[in-house]
Amino acid sequence: MLRGIFALFFRSLRGDTRSLWVHLSWLFLLLVIYVALWIAQEQSVFYGAPGREFFRSVIYLNAIFVTLLGISYFSSAISEEKEEDTLGLMTMAGISPLGILLGKSTTRLFQVFLLLAVQYPFTLLAITLGGLMPDQIYSAYAALLSYTMLLANAGLLCSVLSRRSRDASGLTTLLLIGYIFIPLFALVGLQVLMMPGSPVANSPFWISVEPTLKPILAWISKTSVFGQLYSVTETGYRFEWTPQLVSNSLGGLFFFLMSWWLFKYVSHEPATEATTRAMVPKKTGRLSLLSAGRAWNLSLTWKDFHFIAGGWLSILIRCGLYLGLYGLAVAASYPWEQPRDSRQIRWQDVTYGYQMFVLPLFGVDCMLCASRVFQEEIRHQTLASLLMLPRTVTHLVYTKMAGCLIGLIPGTIAVFIAFSLLPGSIKNLSEQIKEPFLWWYVANLLLAIHLSAVFSLYMRWGAIAMAFALTVGSMMVSVMIIEFFQIRAGVVRPDSFLGFLVIPLLLACMSCHLVVLLRLPALGEK
Repeated sequence: MLRGIFALFFRSLRGDTRSLWVHLSWLFLLLVIYVALWIAQEQSVFYGAPGREFFRSVIYLNAIFVTLLGISYFSSAISEEKEEDTLGLMTMAGISPLGILLGKSTTRLFQVFLLLAVQYPFTLLAITLGGLMPDQIYSAYAALLSYTMLLANAGLLCSVLSRRSRDASGLTTLLLIGYIFIPLFALVGLQVLMMPGSPVANSPFWISVEPTLKPILAWISKTSVFGQLYSVTETGYRFEWTPQLVSNSLGGLFFFLMSWWLFKYVSHEPATEATTRAMVPKKTGRLSLLSAGRAWNLSLTWKDFHFIAGGWLSILIRCGLYLGLYGLAVAASYPWEQPRDSRQIRWQDVTYGYQMFVLPLFGVDCMLCASRVFQEEIRHQTLASLLMLPRTVTHLVYTKMAGCLIGLIPGTIAVFIAFSLLPGSIKNLSEQIKEPFLWWYVANLLLAIHLSAVFSLYMRWGAIAMAFALTVGSMMVSVMIIEFFQIRAGVVRPDSFLGFLVIPLLLACMSCHLVVLLRLPALGEK
């Protein structure tokens, strides 16, 4: 019985271990850790605890890397089988629902565990550098593994509930946003309610529910992995079963059991509804304004706008996300600790905080669209038919990209408003535009977007995570150059060399364009 359950699991595991990209990912991650270790060693002259800074940077990079994997890698486990119309064949072959879930999802979770285990011996070197204890390393990896289990099974549940990988990725993204912001809201609510002189704290309702609600809000505020990783890397931390470890582990188990229970209801859904993208259902009523409708004159632009960028409904969701991000910046900058009569918001601080997060959010949105432009054509085996059209490859590529750019209009407007119309934005921009760091940062963001499109032509999963990892590696190499000129050569302003590094990054983006234009005809011939 167990052999039948684990048959697909071992088959998927053997296939992944034979993949060249998996071994390259392990090797590249080790190189990134080696570079971070070299930077920590060079910075030991200026910092008293270089081991803690080294380990903190590595563990946070792992958390971001796993988060990006959850959006595309974990969330497509079952939905891709629905799109390829092979889920019913697996059921007819006698593979149980548990065997399918273990084979399609748990193998991916196991691969990520191996990816983290490869770097574990090297992170122990942080103890010898100083500022870190063994318990802190154990606690950090325990927090990261529990978060990975939660994210993998949450993506599995979204994949079970969704008919398309795009919908599963979007639903997983919404769950991630809730996971990140709910603990923050609980922490802010706890601070507001416990503030001296607050009218809410002195109300009869709060006095009656305070003994029950206060511990709940305090427990929820400690369930985020990012806050847990920061606490773990503080001096004097000892391992304990924190709310983050308990909630993430139990949440991952709950999501897996829910996926197992719901699988029998979704496995019998007709696959033609998920794979037929040319036929748009006719809708009536208020939702008809959000439907795809008739095709435009530029049919490829229309198709990619609705089926890759998400259409009009996705534009509304993006507008809500950017507005919510600005509301969070206002709440974070509000002087809650001051008396109510003397509270005054410093709108320049709100603008600065919004600028810090709106550009990375827009970059992740661009990476999501770039990784799907050609991957959907490859997955549905429509690339060969597309290349047979009487159009050049360049025309087809940029026509498809135009559809994604329409879906990115809310992000473009949000970035424009953040750096030109908000209070103090012109002053901040005039100061930042003179610094090489801004241009270097934007060039790395463009490189990550282009690498997402390139890796989507070679990799079936994890193109975004691999593009992020390679971009981080490029940034670390830049830091190594700065450290060399600052420490070895004695240059006073080593950050000026970032301006010279912008040109190679832009050349790398142009090379990515050429790779895409040359790779697409080769894939069409296959």
